[in-house]
Amino acid sequence: MAKDLAVSVDKRMEIQATAYSQSCRIDIVGNIINRQQYDGIANTYSPDYTIRPCTLFPPCYLIDPDNPVETTNCNGMLDSFSWSEVTEAGIVVVATSENSSVVDGYEAIVDGLDKGTLYVKENSQINKPRSMRFEASWTDPVSGYKYTFIANKPLYLEDCTNARAEIMLDSAPTVLWNPLRHSSTKVLNARVMVGAKDKSADSKTRIWWYRILDDGTKQLISSLDDAENFEITAMTKADNGQITSITVNCDMIGEGIGYEIRACYIYEGSIPSSPRDADARKVTYINRTIPPLTAKFVGSTIGLNADTASVCCQAIVSDSNGVIDPSAWNNVARAKWQRVTYGKTVNDGVVTMTESVEELGYGETFMCPFALKKSIRLTIQDRGAYELLTDENGNALVDDDGNYLIAREIDSGK
Repeated sequence: MAKDLAVSVDKRMEIQATAYSQSCRIDIVGNIINRQQYDGIANTYSPDYTIRPCTLFPPCYLIDPDNPVETTNCNGMLDSFSWSEVTEAGIVVVATSENSSVVDGYEAIVDGLDKGTLYVKENSQINKPRSMRFEASWTDPVSGYKYTFIANKPLYLEDCTNARAEIMLDSAPTVLWNPLRHSSTKVLNARVMVGAKDKSADSKTRIWWYRILDDGTKQLISSLDDAENFEITAMTKADNGQITSITVNCDMIGEGIGYEIRACYIYEGSIPSSPRDADARKVTYINRTIPPLTAKFVGSTIGLNADTASVCCQAIVSDSNGVIDPSAWNNVARAKWQRVTYGKTVNDGVVTMTESVEELGYGETFMCPFALKKSIRLTIQDRGAYELLTDENGNALVDDDGNYLIAREIDSGK
């Protein structure tokens, strides 16, 4: 048997480990980007991640310092990974390689070359910025060294909401109300539009109605029970308590009245108690207007007998649209009858025609006393609009219930 004379020191046979450097980034896959726009009025997102998710892929590379051109993608070899949502509230893990769906709204791929891919299926929230953080590791089986990959990707949300309110009022800036032809009832309807959305009944909407007085001051209209609302017979309120329409009795507007409607829509924040200078405004004026009339009467005034006691005359009133029914003008106007005597005077050879007028009475039909060679004249007089009754100091008079007292300039019985 051979005799050992000397033994060397053992030398271990090993593969020289490569000291890799690593890199990681987060790429957007497809055309659904990490920037969204939000319209708070339509409550829509573009793009909408709940319909088409935003896909994030974190390519993880190992870079050989001796051959930097040849880099190795090691996503398929990752030992583990996790995705976290980073917000002001903290960091929440949303997906891991062990359980790809930790939080609703996220999903990850846990196998294959696309391992680590994250699908973001939840939209961002206004004023709550968030970023997605990717963390992964791979252990080199040769050196046993553990490589860590970390990358972050912000998700942006832009608020493109146009919260500017506009008022849609179904009344022209100036309305000519003819009491002889038009209905005394006029309904003013207002809608508050924000973009293409009707926000009249929204809890974020505020509407103010004002009556414009003759001196330019404004009275807030808040309730049908307000004492000064003698011309408002009804109003409609939306579910949010805001007035969206008023019904006006035009017989009670005097010679005219104005209304101003103000509105705002507060997308975020508290609703103001009164309108601001920049808030939407609409104004309408209703003016009492009687167009030119033609007055005629029927009742023969010629070929009468000498013993005729009176002539029965009936007033006929017309305008450019034809004869007006007496029921339409009797309360608004009155027929005044007069006896007219014509004469003449001569002064230095100059002849001047004269007339003497005697008032006989009033009424659509009138028995005019007969007088030979006298003429009968008919005049249609405006009784005037209803007006507030005031005392000698100009203060409005009210009844025992606090309601204003009103009357026409000429009572209908005269």
